[in-house]
Amino acid sequence: MAVDRIIWKIILDFIILAGVGFALLAVTLWMEPYRRGYFLLDESLALPFKEQMISVAVLAGVGFAFIALTVLIVEIVRDRQGKGIGDKYIGDSAIPGWIWESYQTIGVFTFGAACQHFTSDLAKNVIGRLRPHFYDVCKPIPRADSKLNQLGYIVEYDCAADADPALIKDMRLSFPSAHASFAMYSAIFFVFYVQVKCKWRGSKLLRHAIQYAVFIGAWYVGLSRVVDHMHHWSDVAVGFAIGALYACVVFVYVLKPKSASSLPTTWVDPPETVTNTLPRAALAR
Repeated sequence: MAVDRIIWKIILDFIILAGVGFALLAVTLWMEPYRRGYFLLDESLALPFKEQMISVAVLAGVGFAFIALTVLIVEIVRDRQGKGIGDKYIGDSAIPGWIWESYQTIGVFTFGAACQHFTSDLAKNVIGRLRPHFYDVCKPIPRADSKLNQLGYIVEYDCAADADPALIKDMRLSFPSAHASFAMYSAIFFVFYVQVKCKWRGSKLLRHAIQYAVFIGAWYVGLSRVVDHMHHWSDVAVGFAIGALYACVVFVYVLKPKSASSLPTTWVDPPETVTNTLPRAALAR
C-alpha cells in the first residue's frame, strides 16, 4: 500500500502540473486580448519600440535552473550533515531522502510558477492595456466614419499595413508584467527557502547578503521592463505584488518545509557554560 501511495502521489503531481500547464498554454495561444482604445496624443504610448534586454526564455531558463541547482546543493549538504529526512522506499528500492526532498521542493516551485504566470497572462488578455510603444508598433489610423471615436478617445482604428501581426497582439499585453511577477516569485521563494534550510555559523551576514543579491536581481528585471519600453511602471509594480504574494502562499501553505519550525528565526549564540570554582561548603554559607 505504501508503494501505491507514493506512486499515485507522483502521478497525481504530474497530472496537476500538466493541467495548469495546459491552461497556461491555452491562454497564451488561443485567447485574444481585449481591444482597448486610446486617447489621442497620449504621451505614455508614444515611446519608441526597443528590443528587450531579457527575453522570456532567458528569464525562465535562468530562474528554474537557479532554483533547482540551489535546492539540489542544499539538500545534498543537509543529507551529508545528517539533517535529511532519511531514505524513502518504493518496494525494495531505496530513494535517498535528498532526492525526495528536492523533487517535492522543485515540484512545488514549478506549480507556483505556473499558477502565478497563468494569473498574469489571464489579466493581460482580459485588461488589454496598451504597451508604451503602441504608436510606434501600430501606427494607428482612426476610422473617420466611426461614431465611437468621440471626445478624443479612439475605439475603432486600424494599424498600418506593414505592422508585424505578432507585435500587434503583444502590444495589448502590458498589464501586468509577467517578467516582474516571475522574477519576484523566484526571488522571494529563494529567500524563504534559504532562510529556513541554510545556516552558516562562519558569518552572520553571508546568508542575508546572498538573499539580498537575488532580490536585487529580481528588482533589476522589473526595472529593465520599464527601460525597454515594454511596460508602464504600474504594470511592473503589480507584477512584483503578484509574484511576492504567490511566493509567500506557495512556500508557507503548499511546501510547508518540515524543518521550518525547528530552526531559530534569529541568530542565537550558544549559551556559555558557567563553572563554579568554589567548593560546595563555601556556597552553602
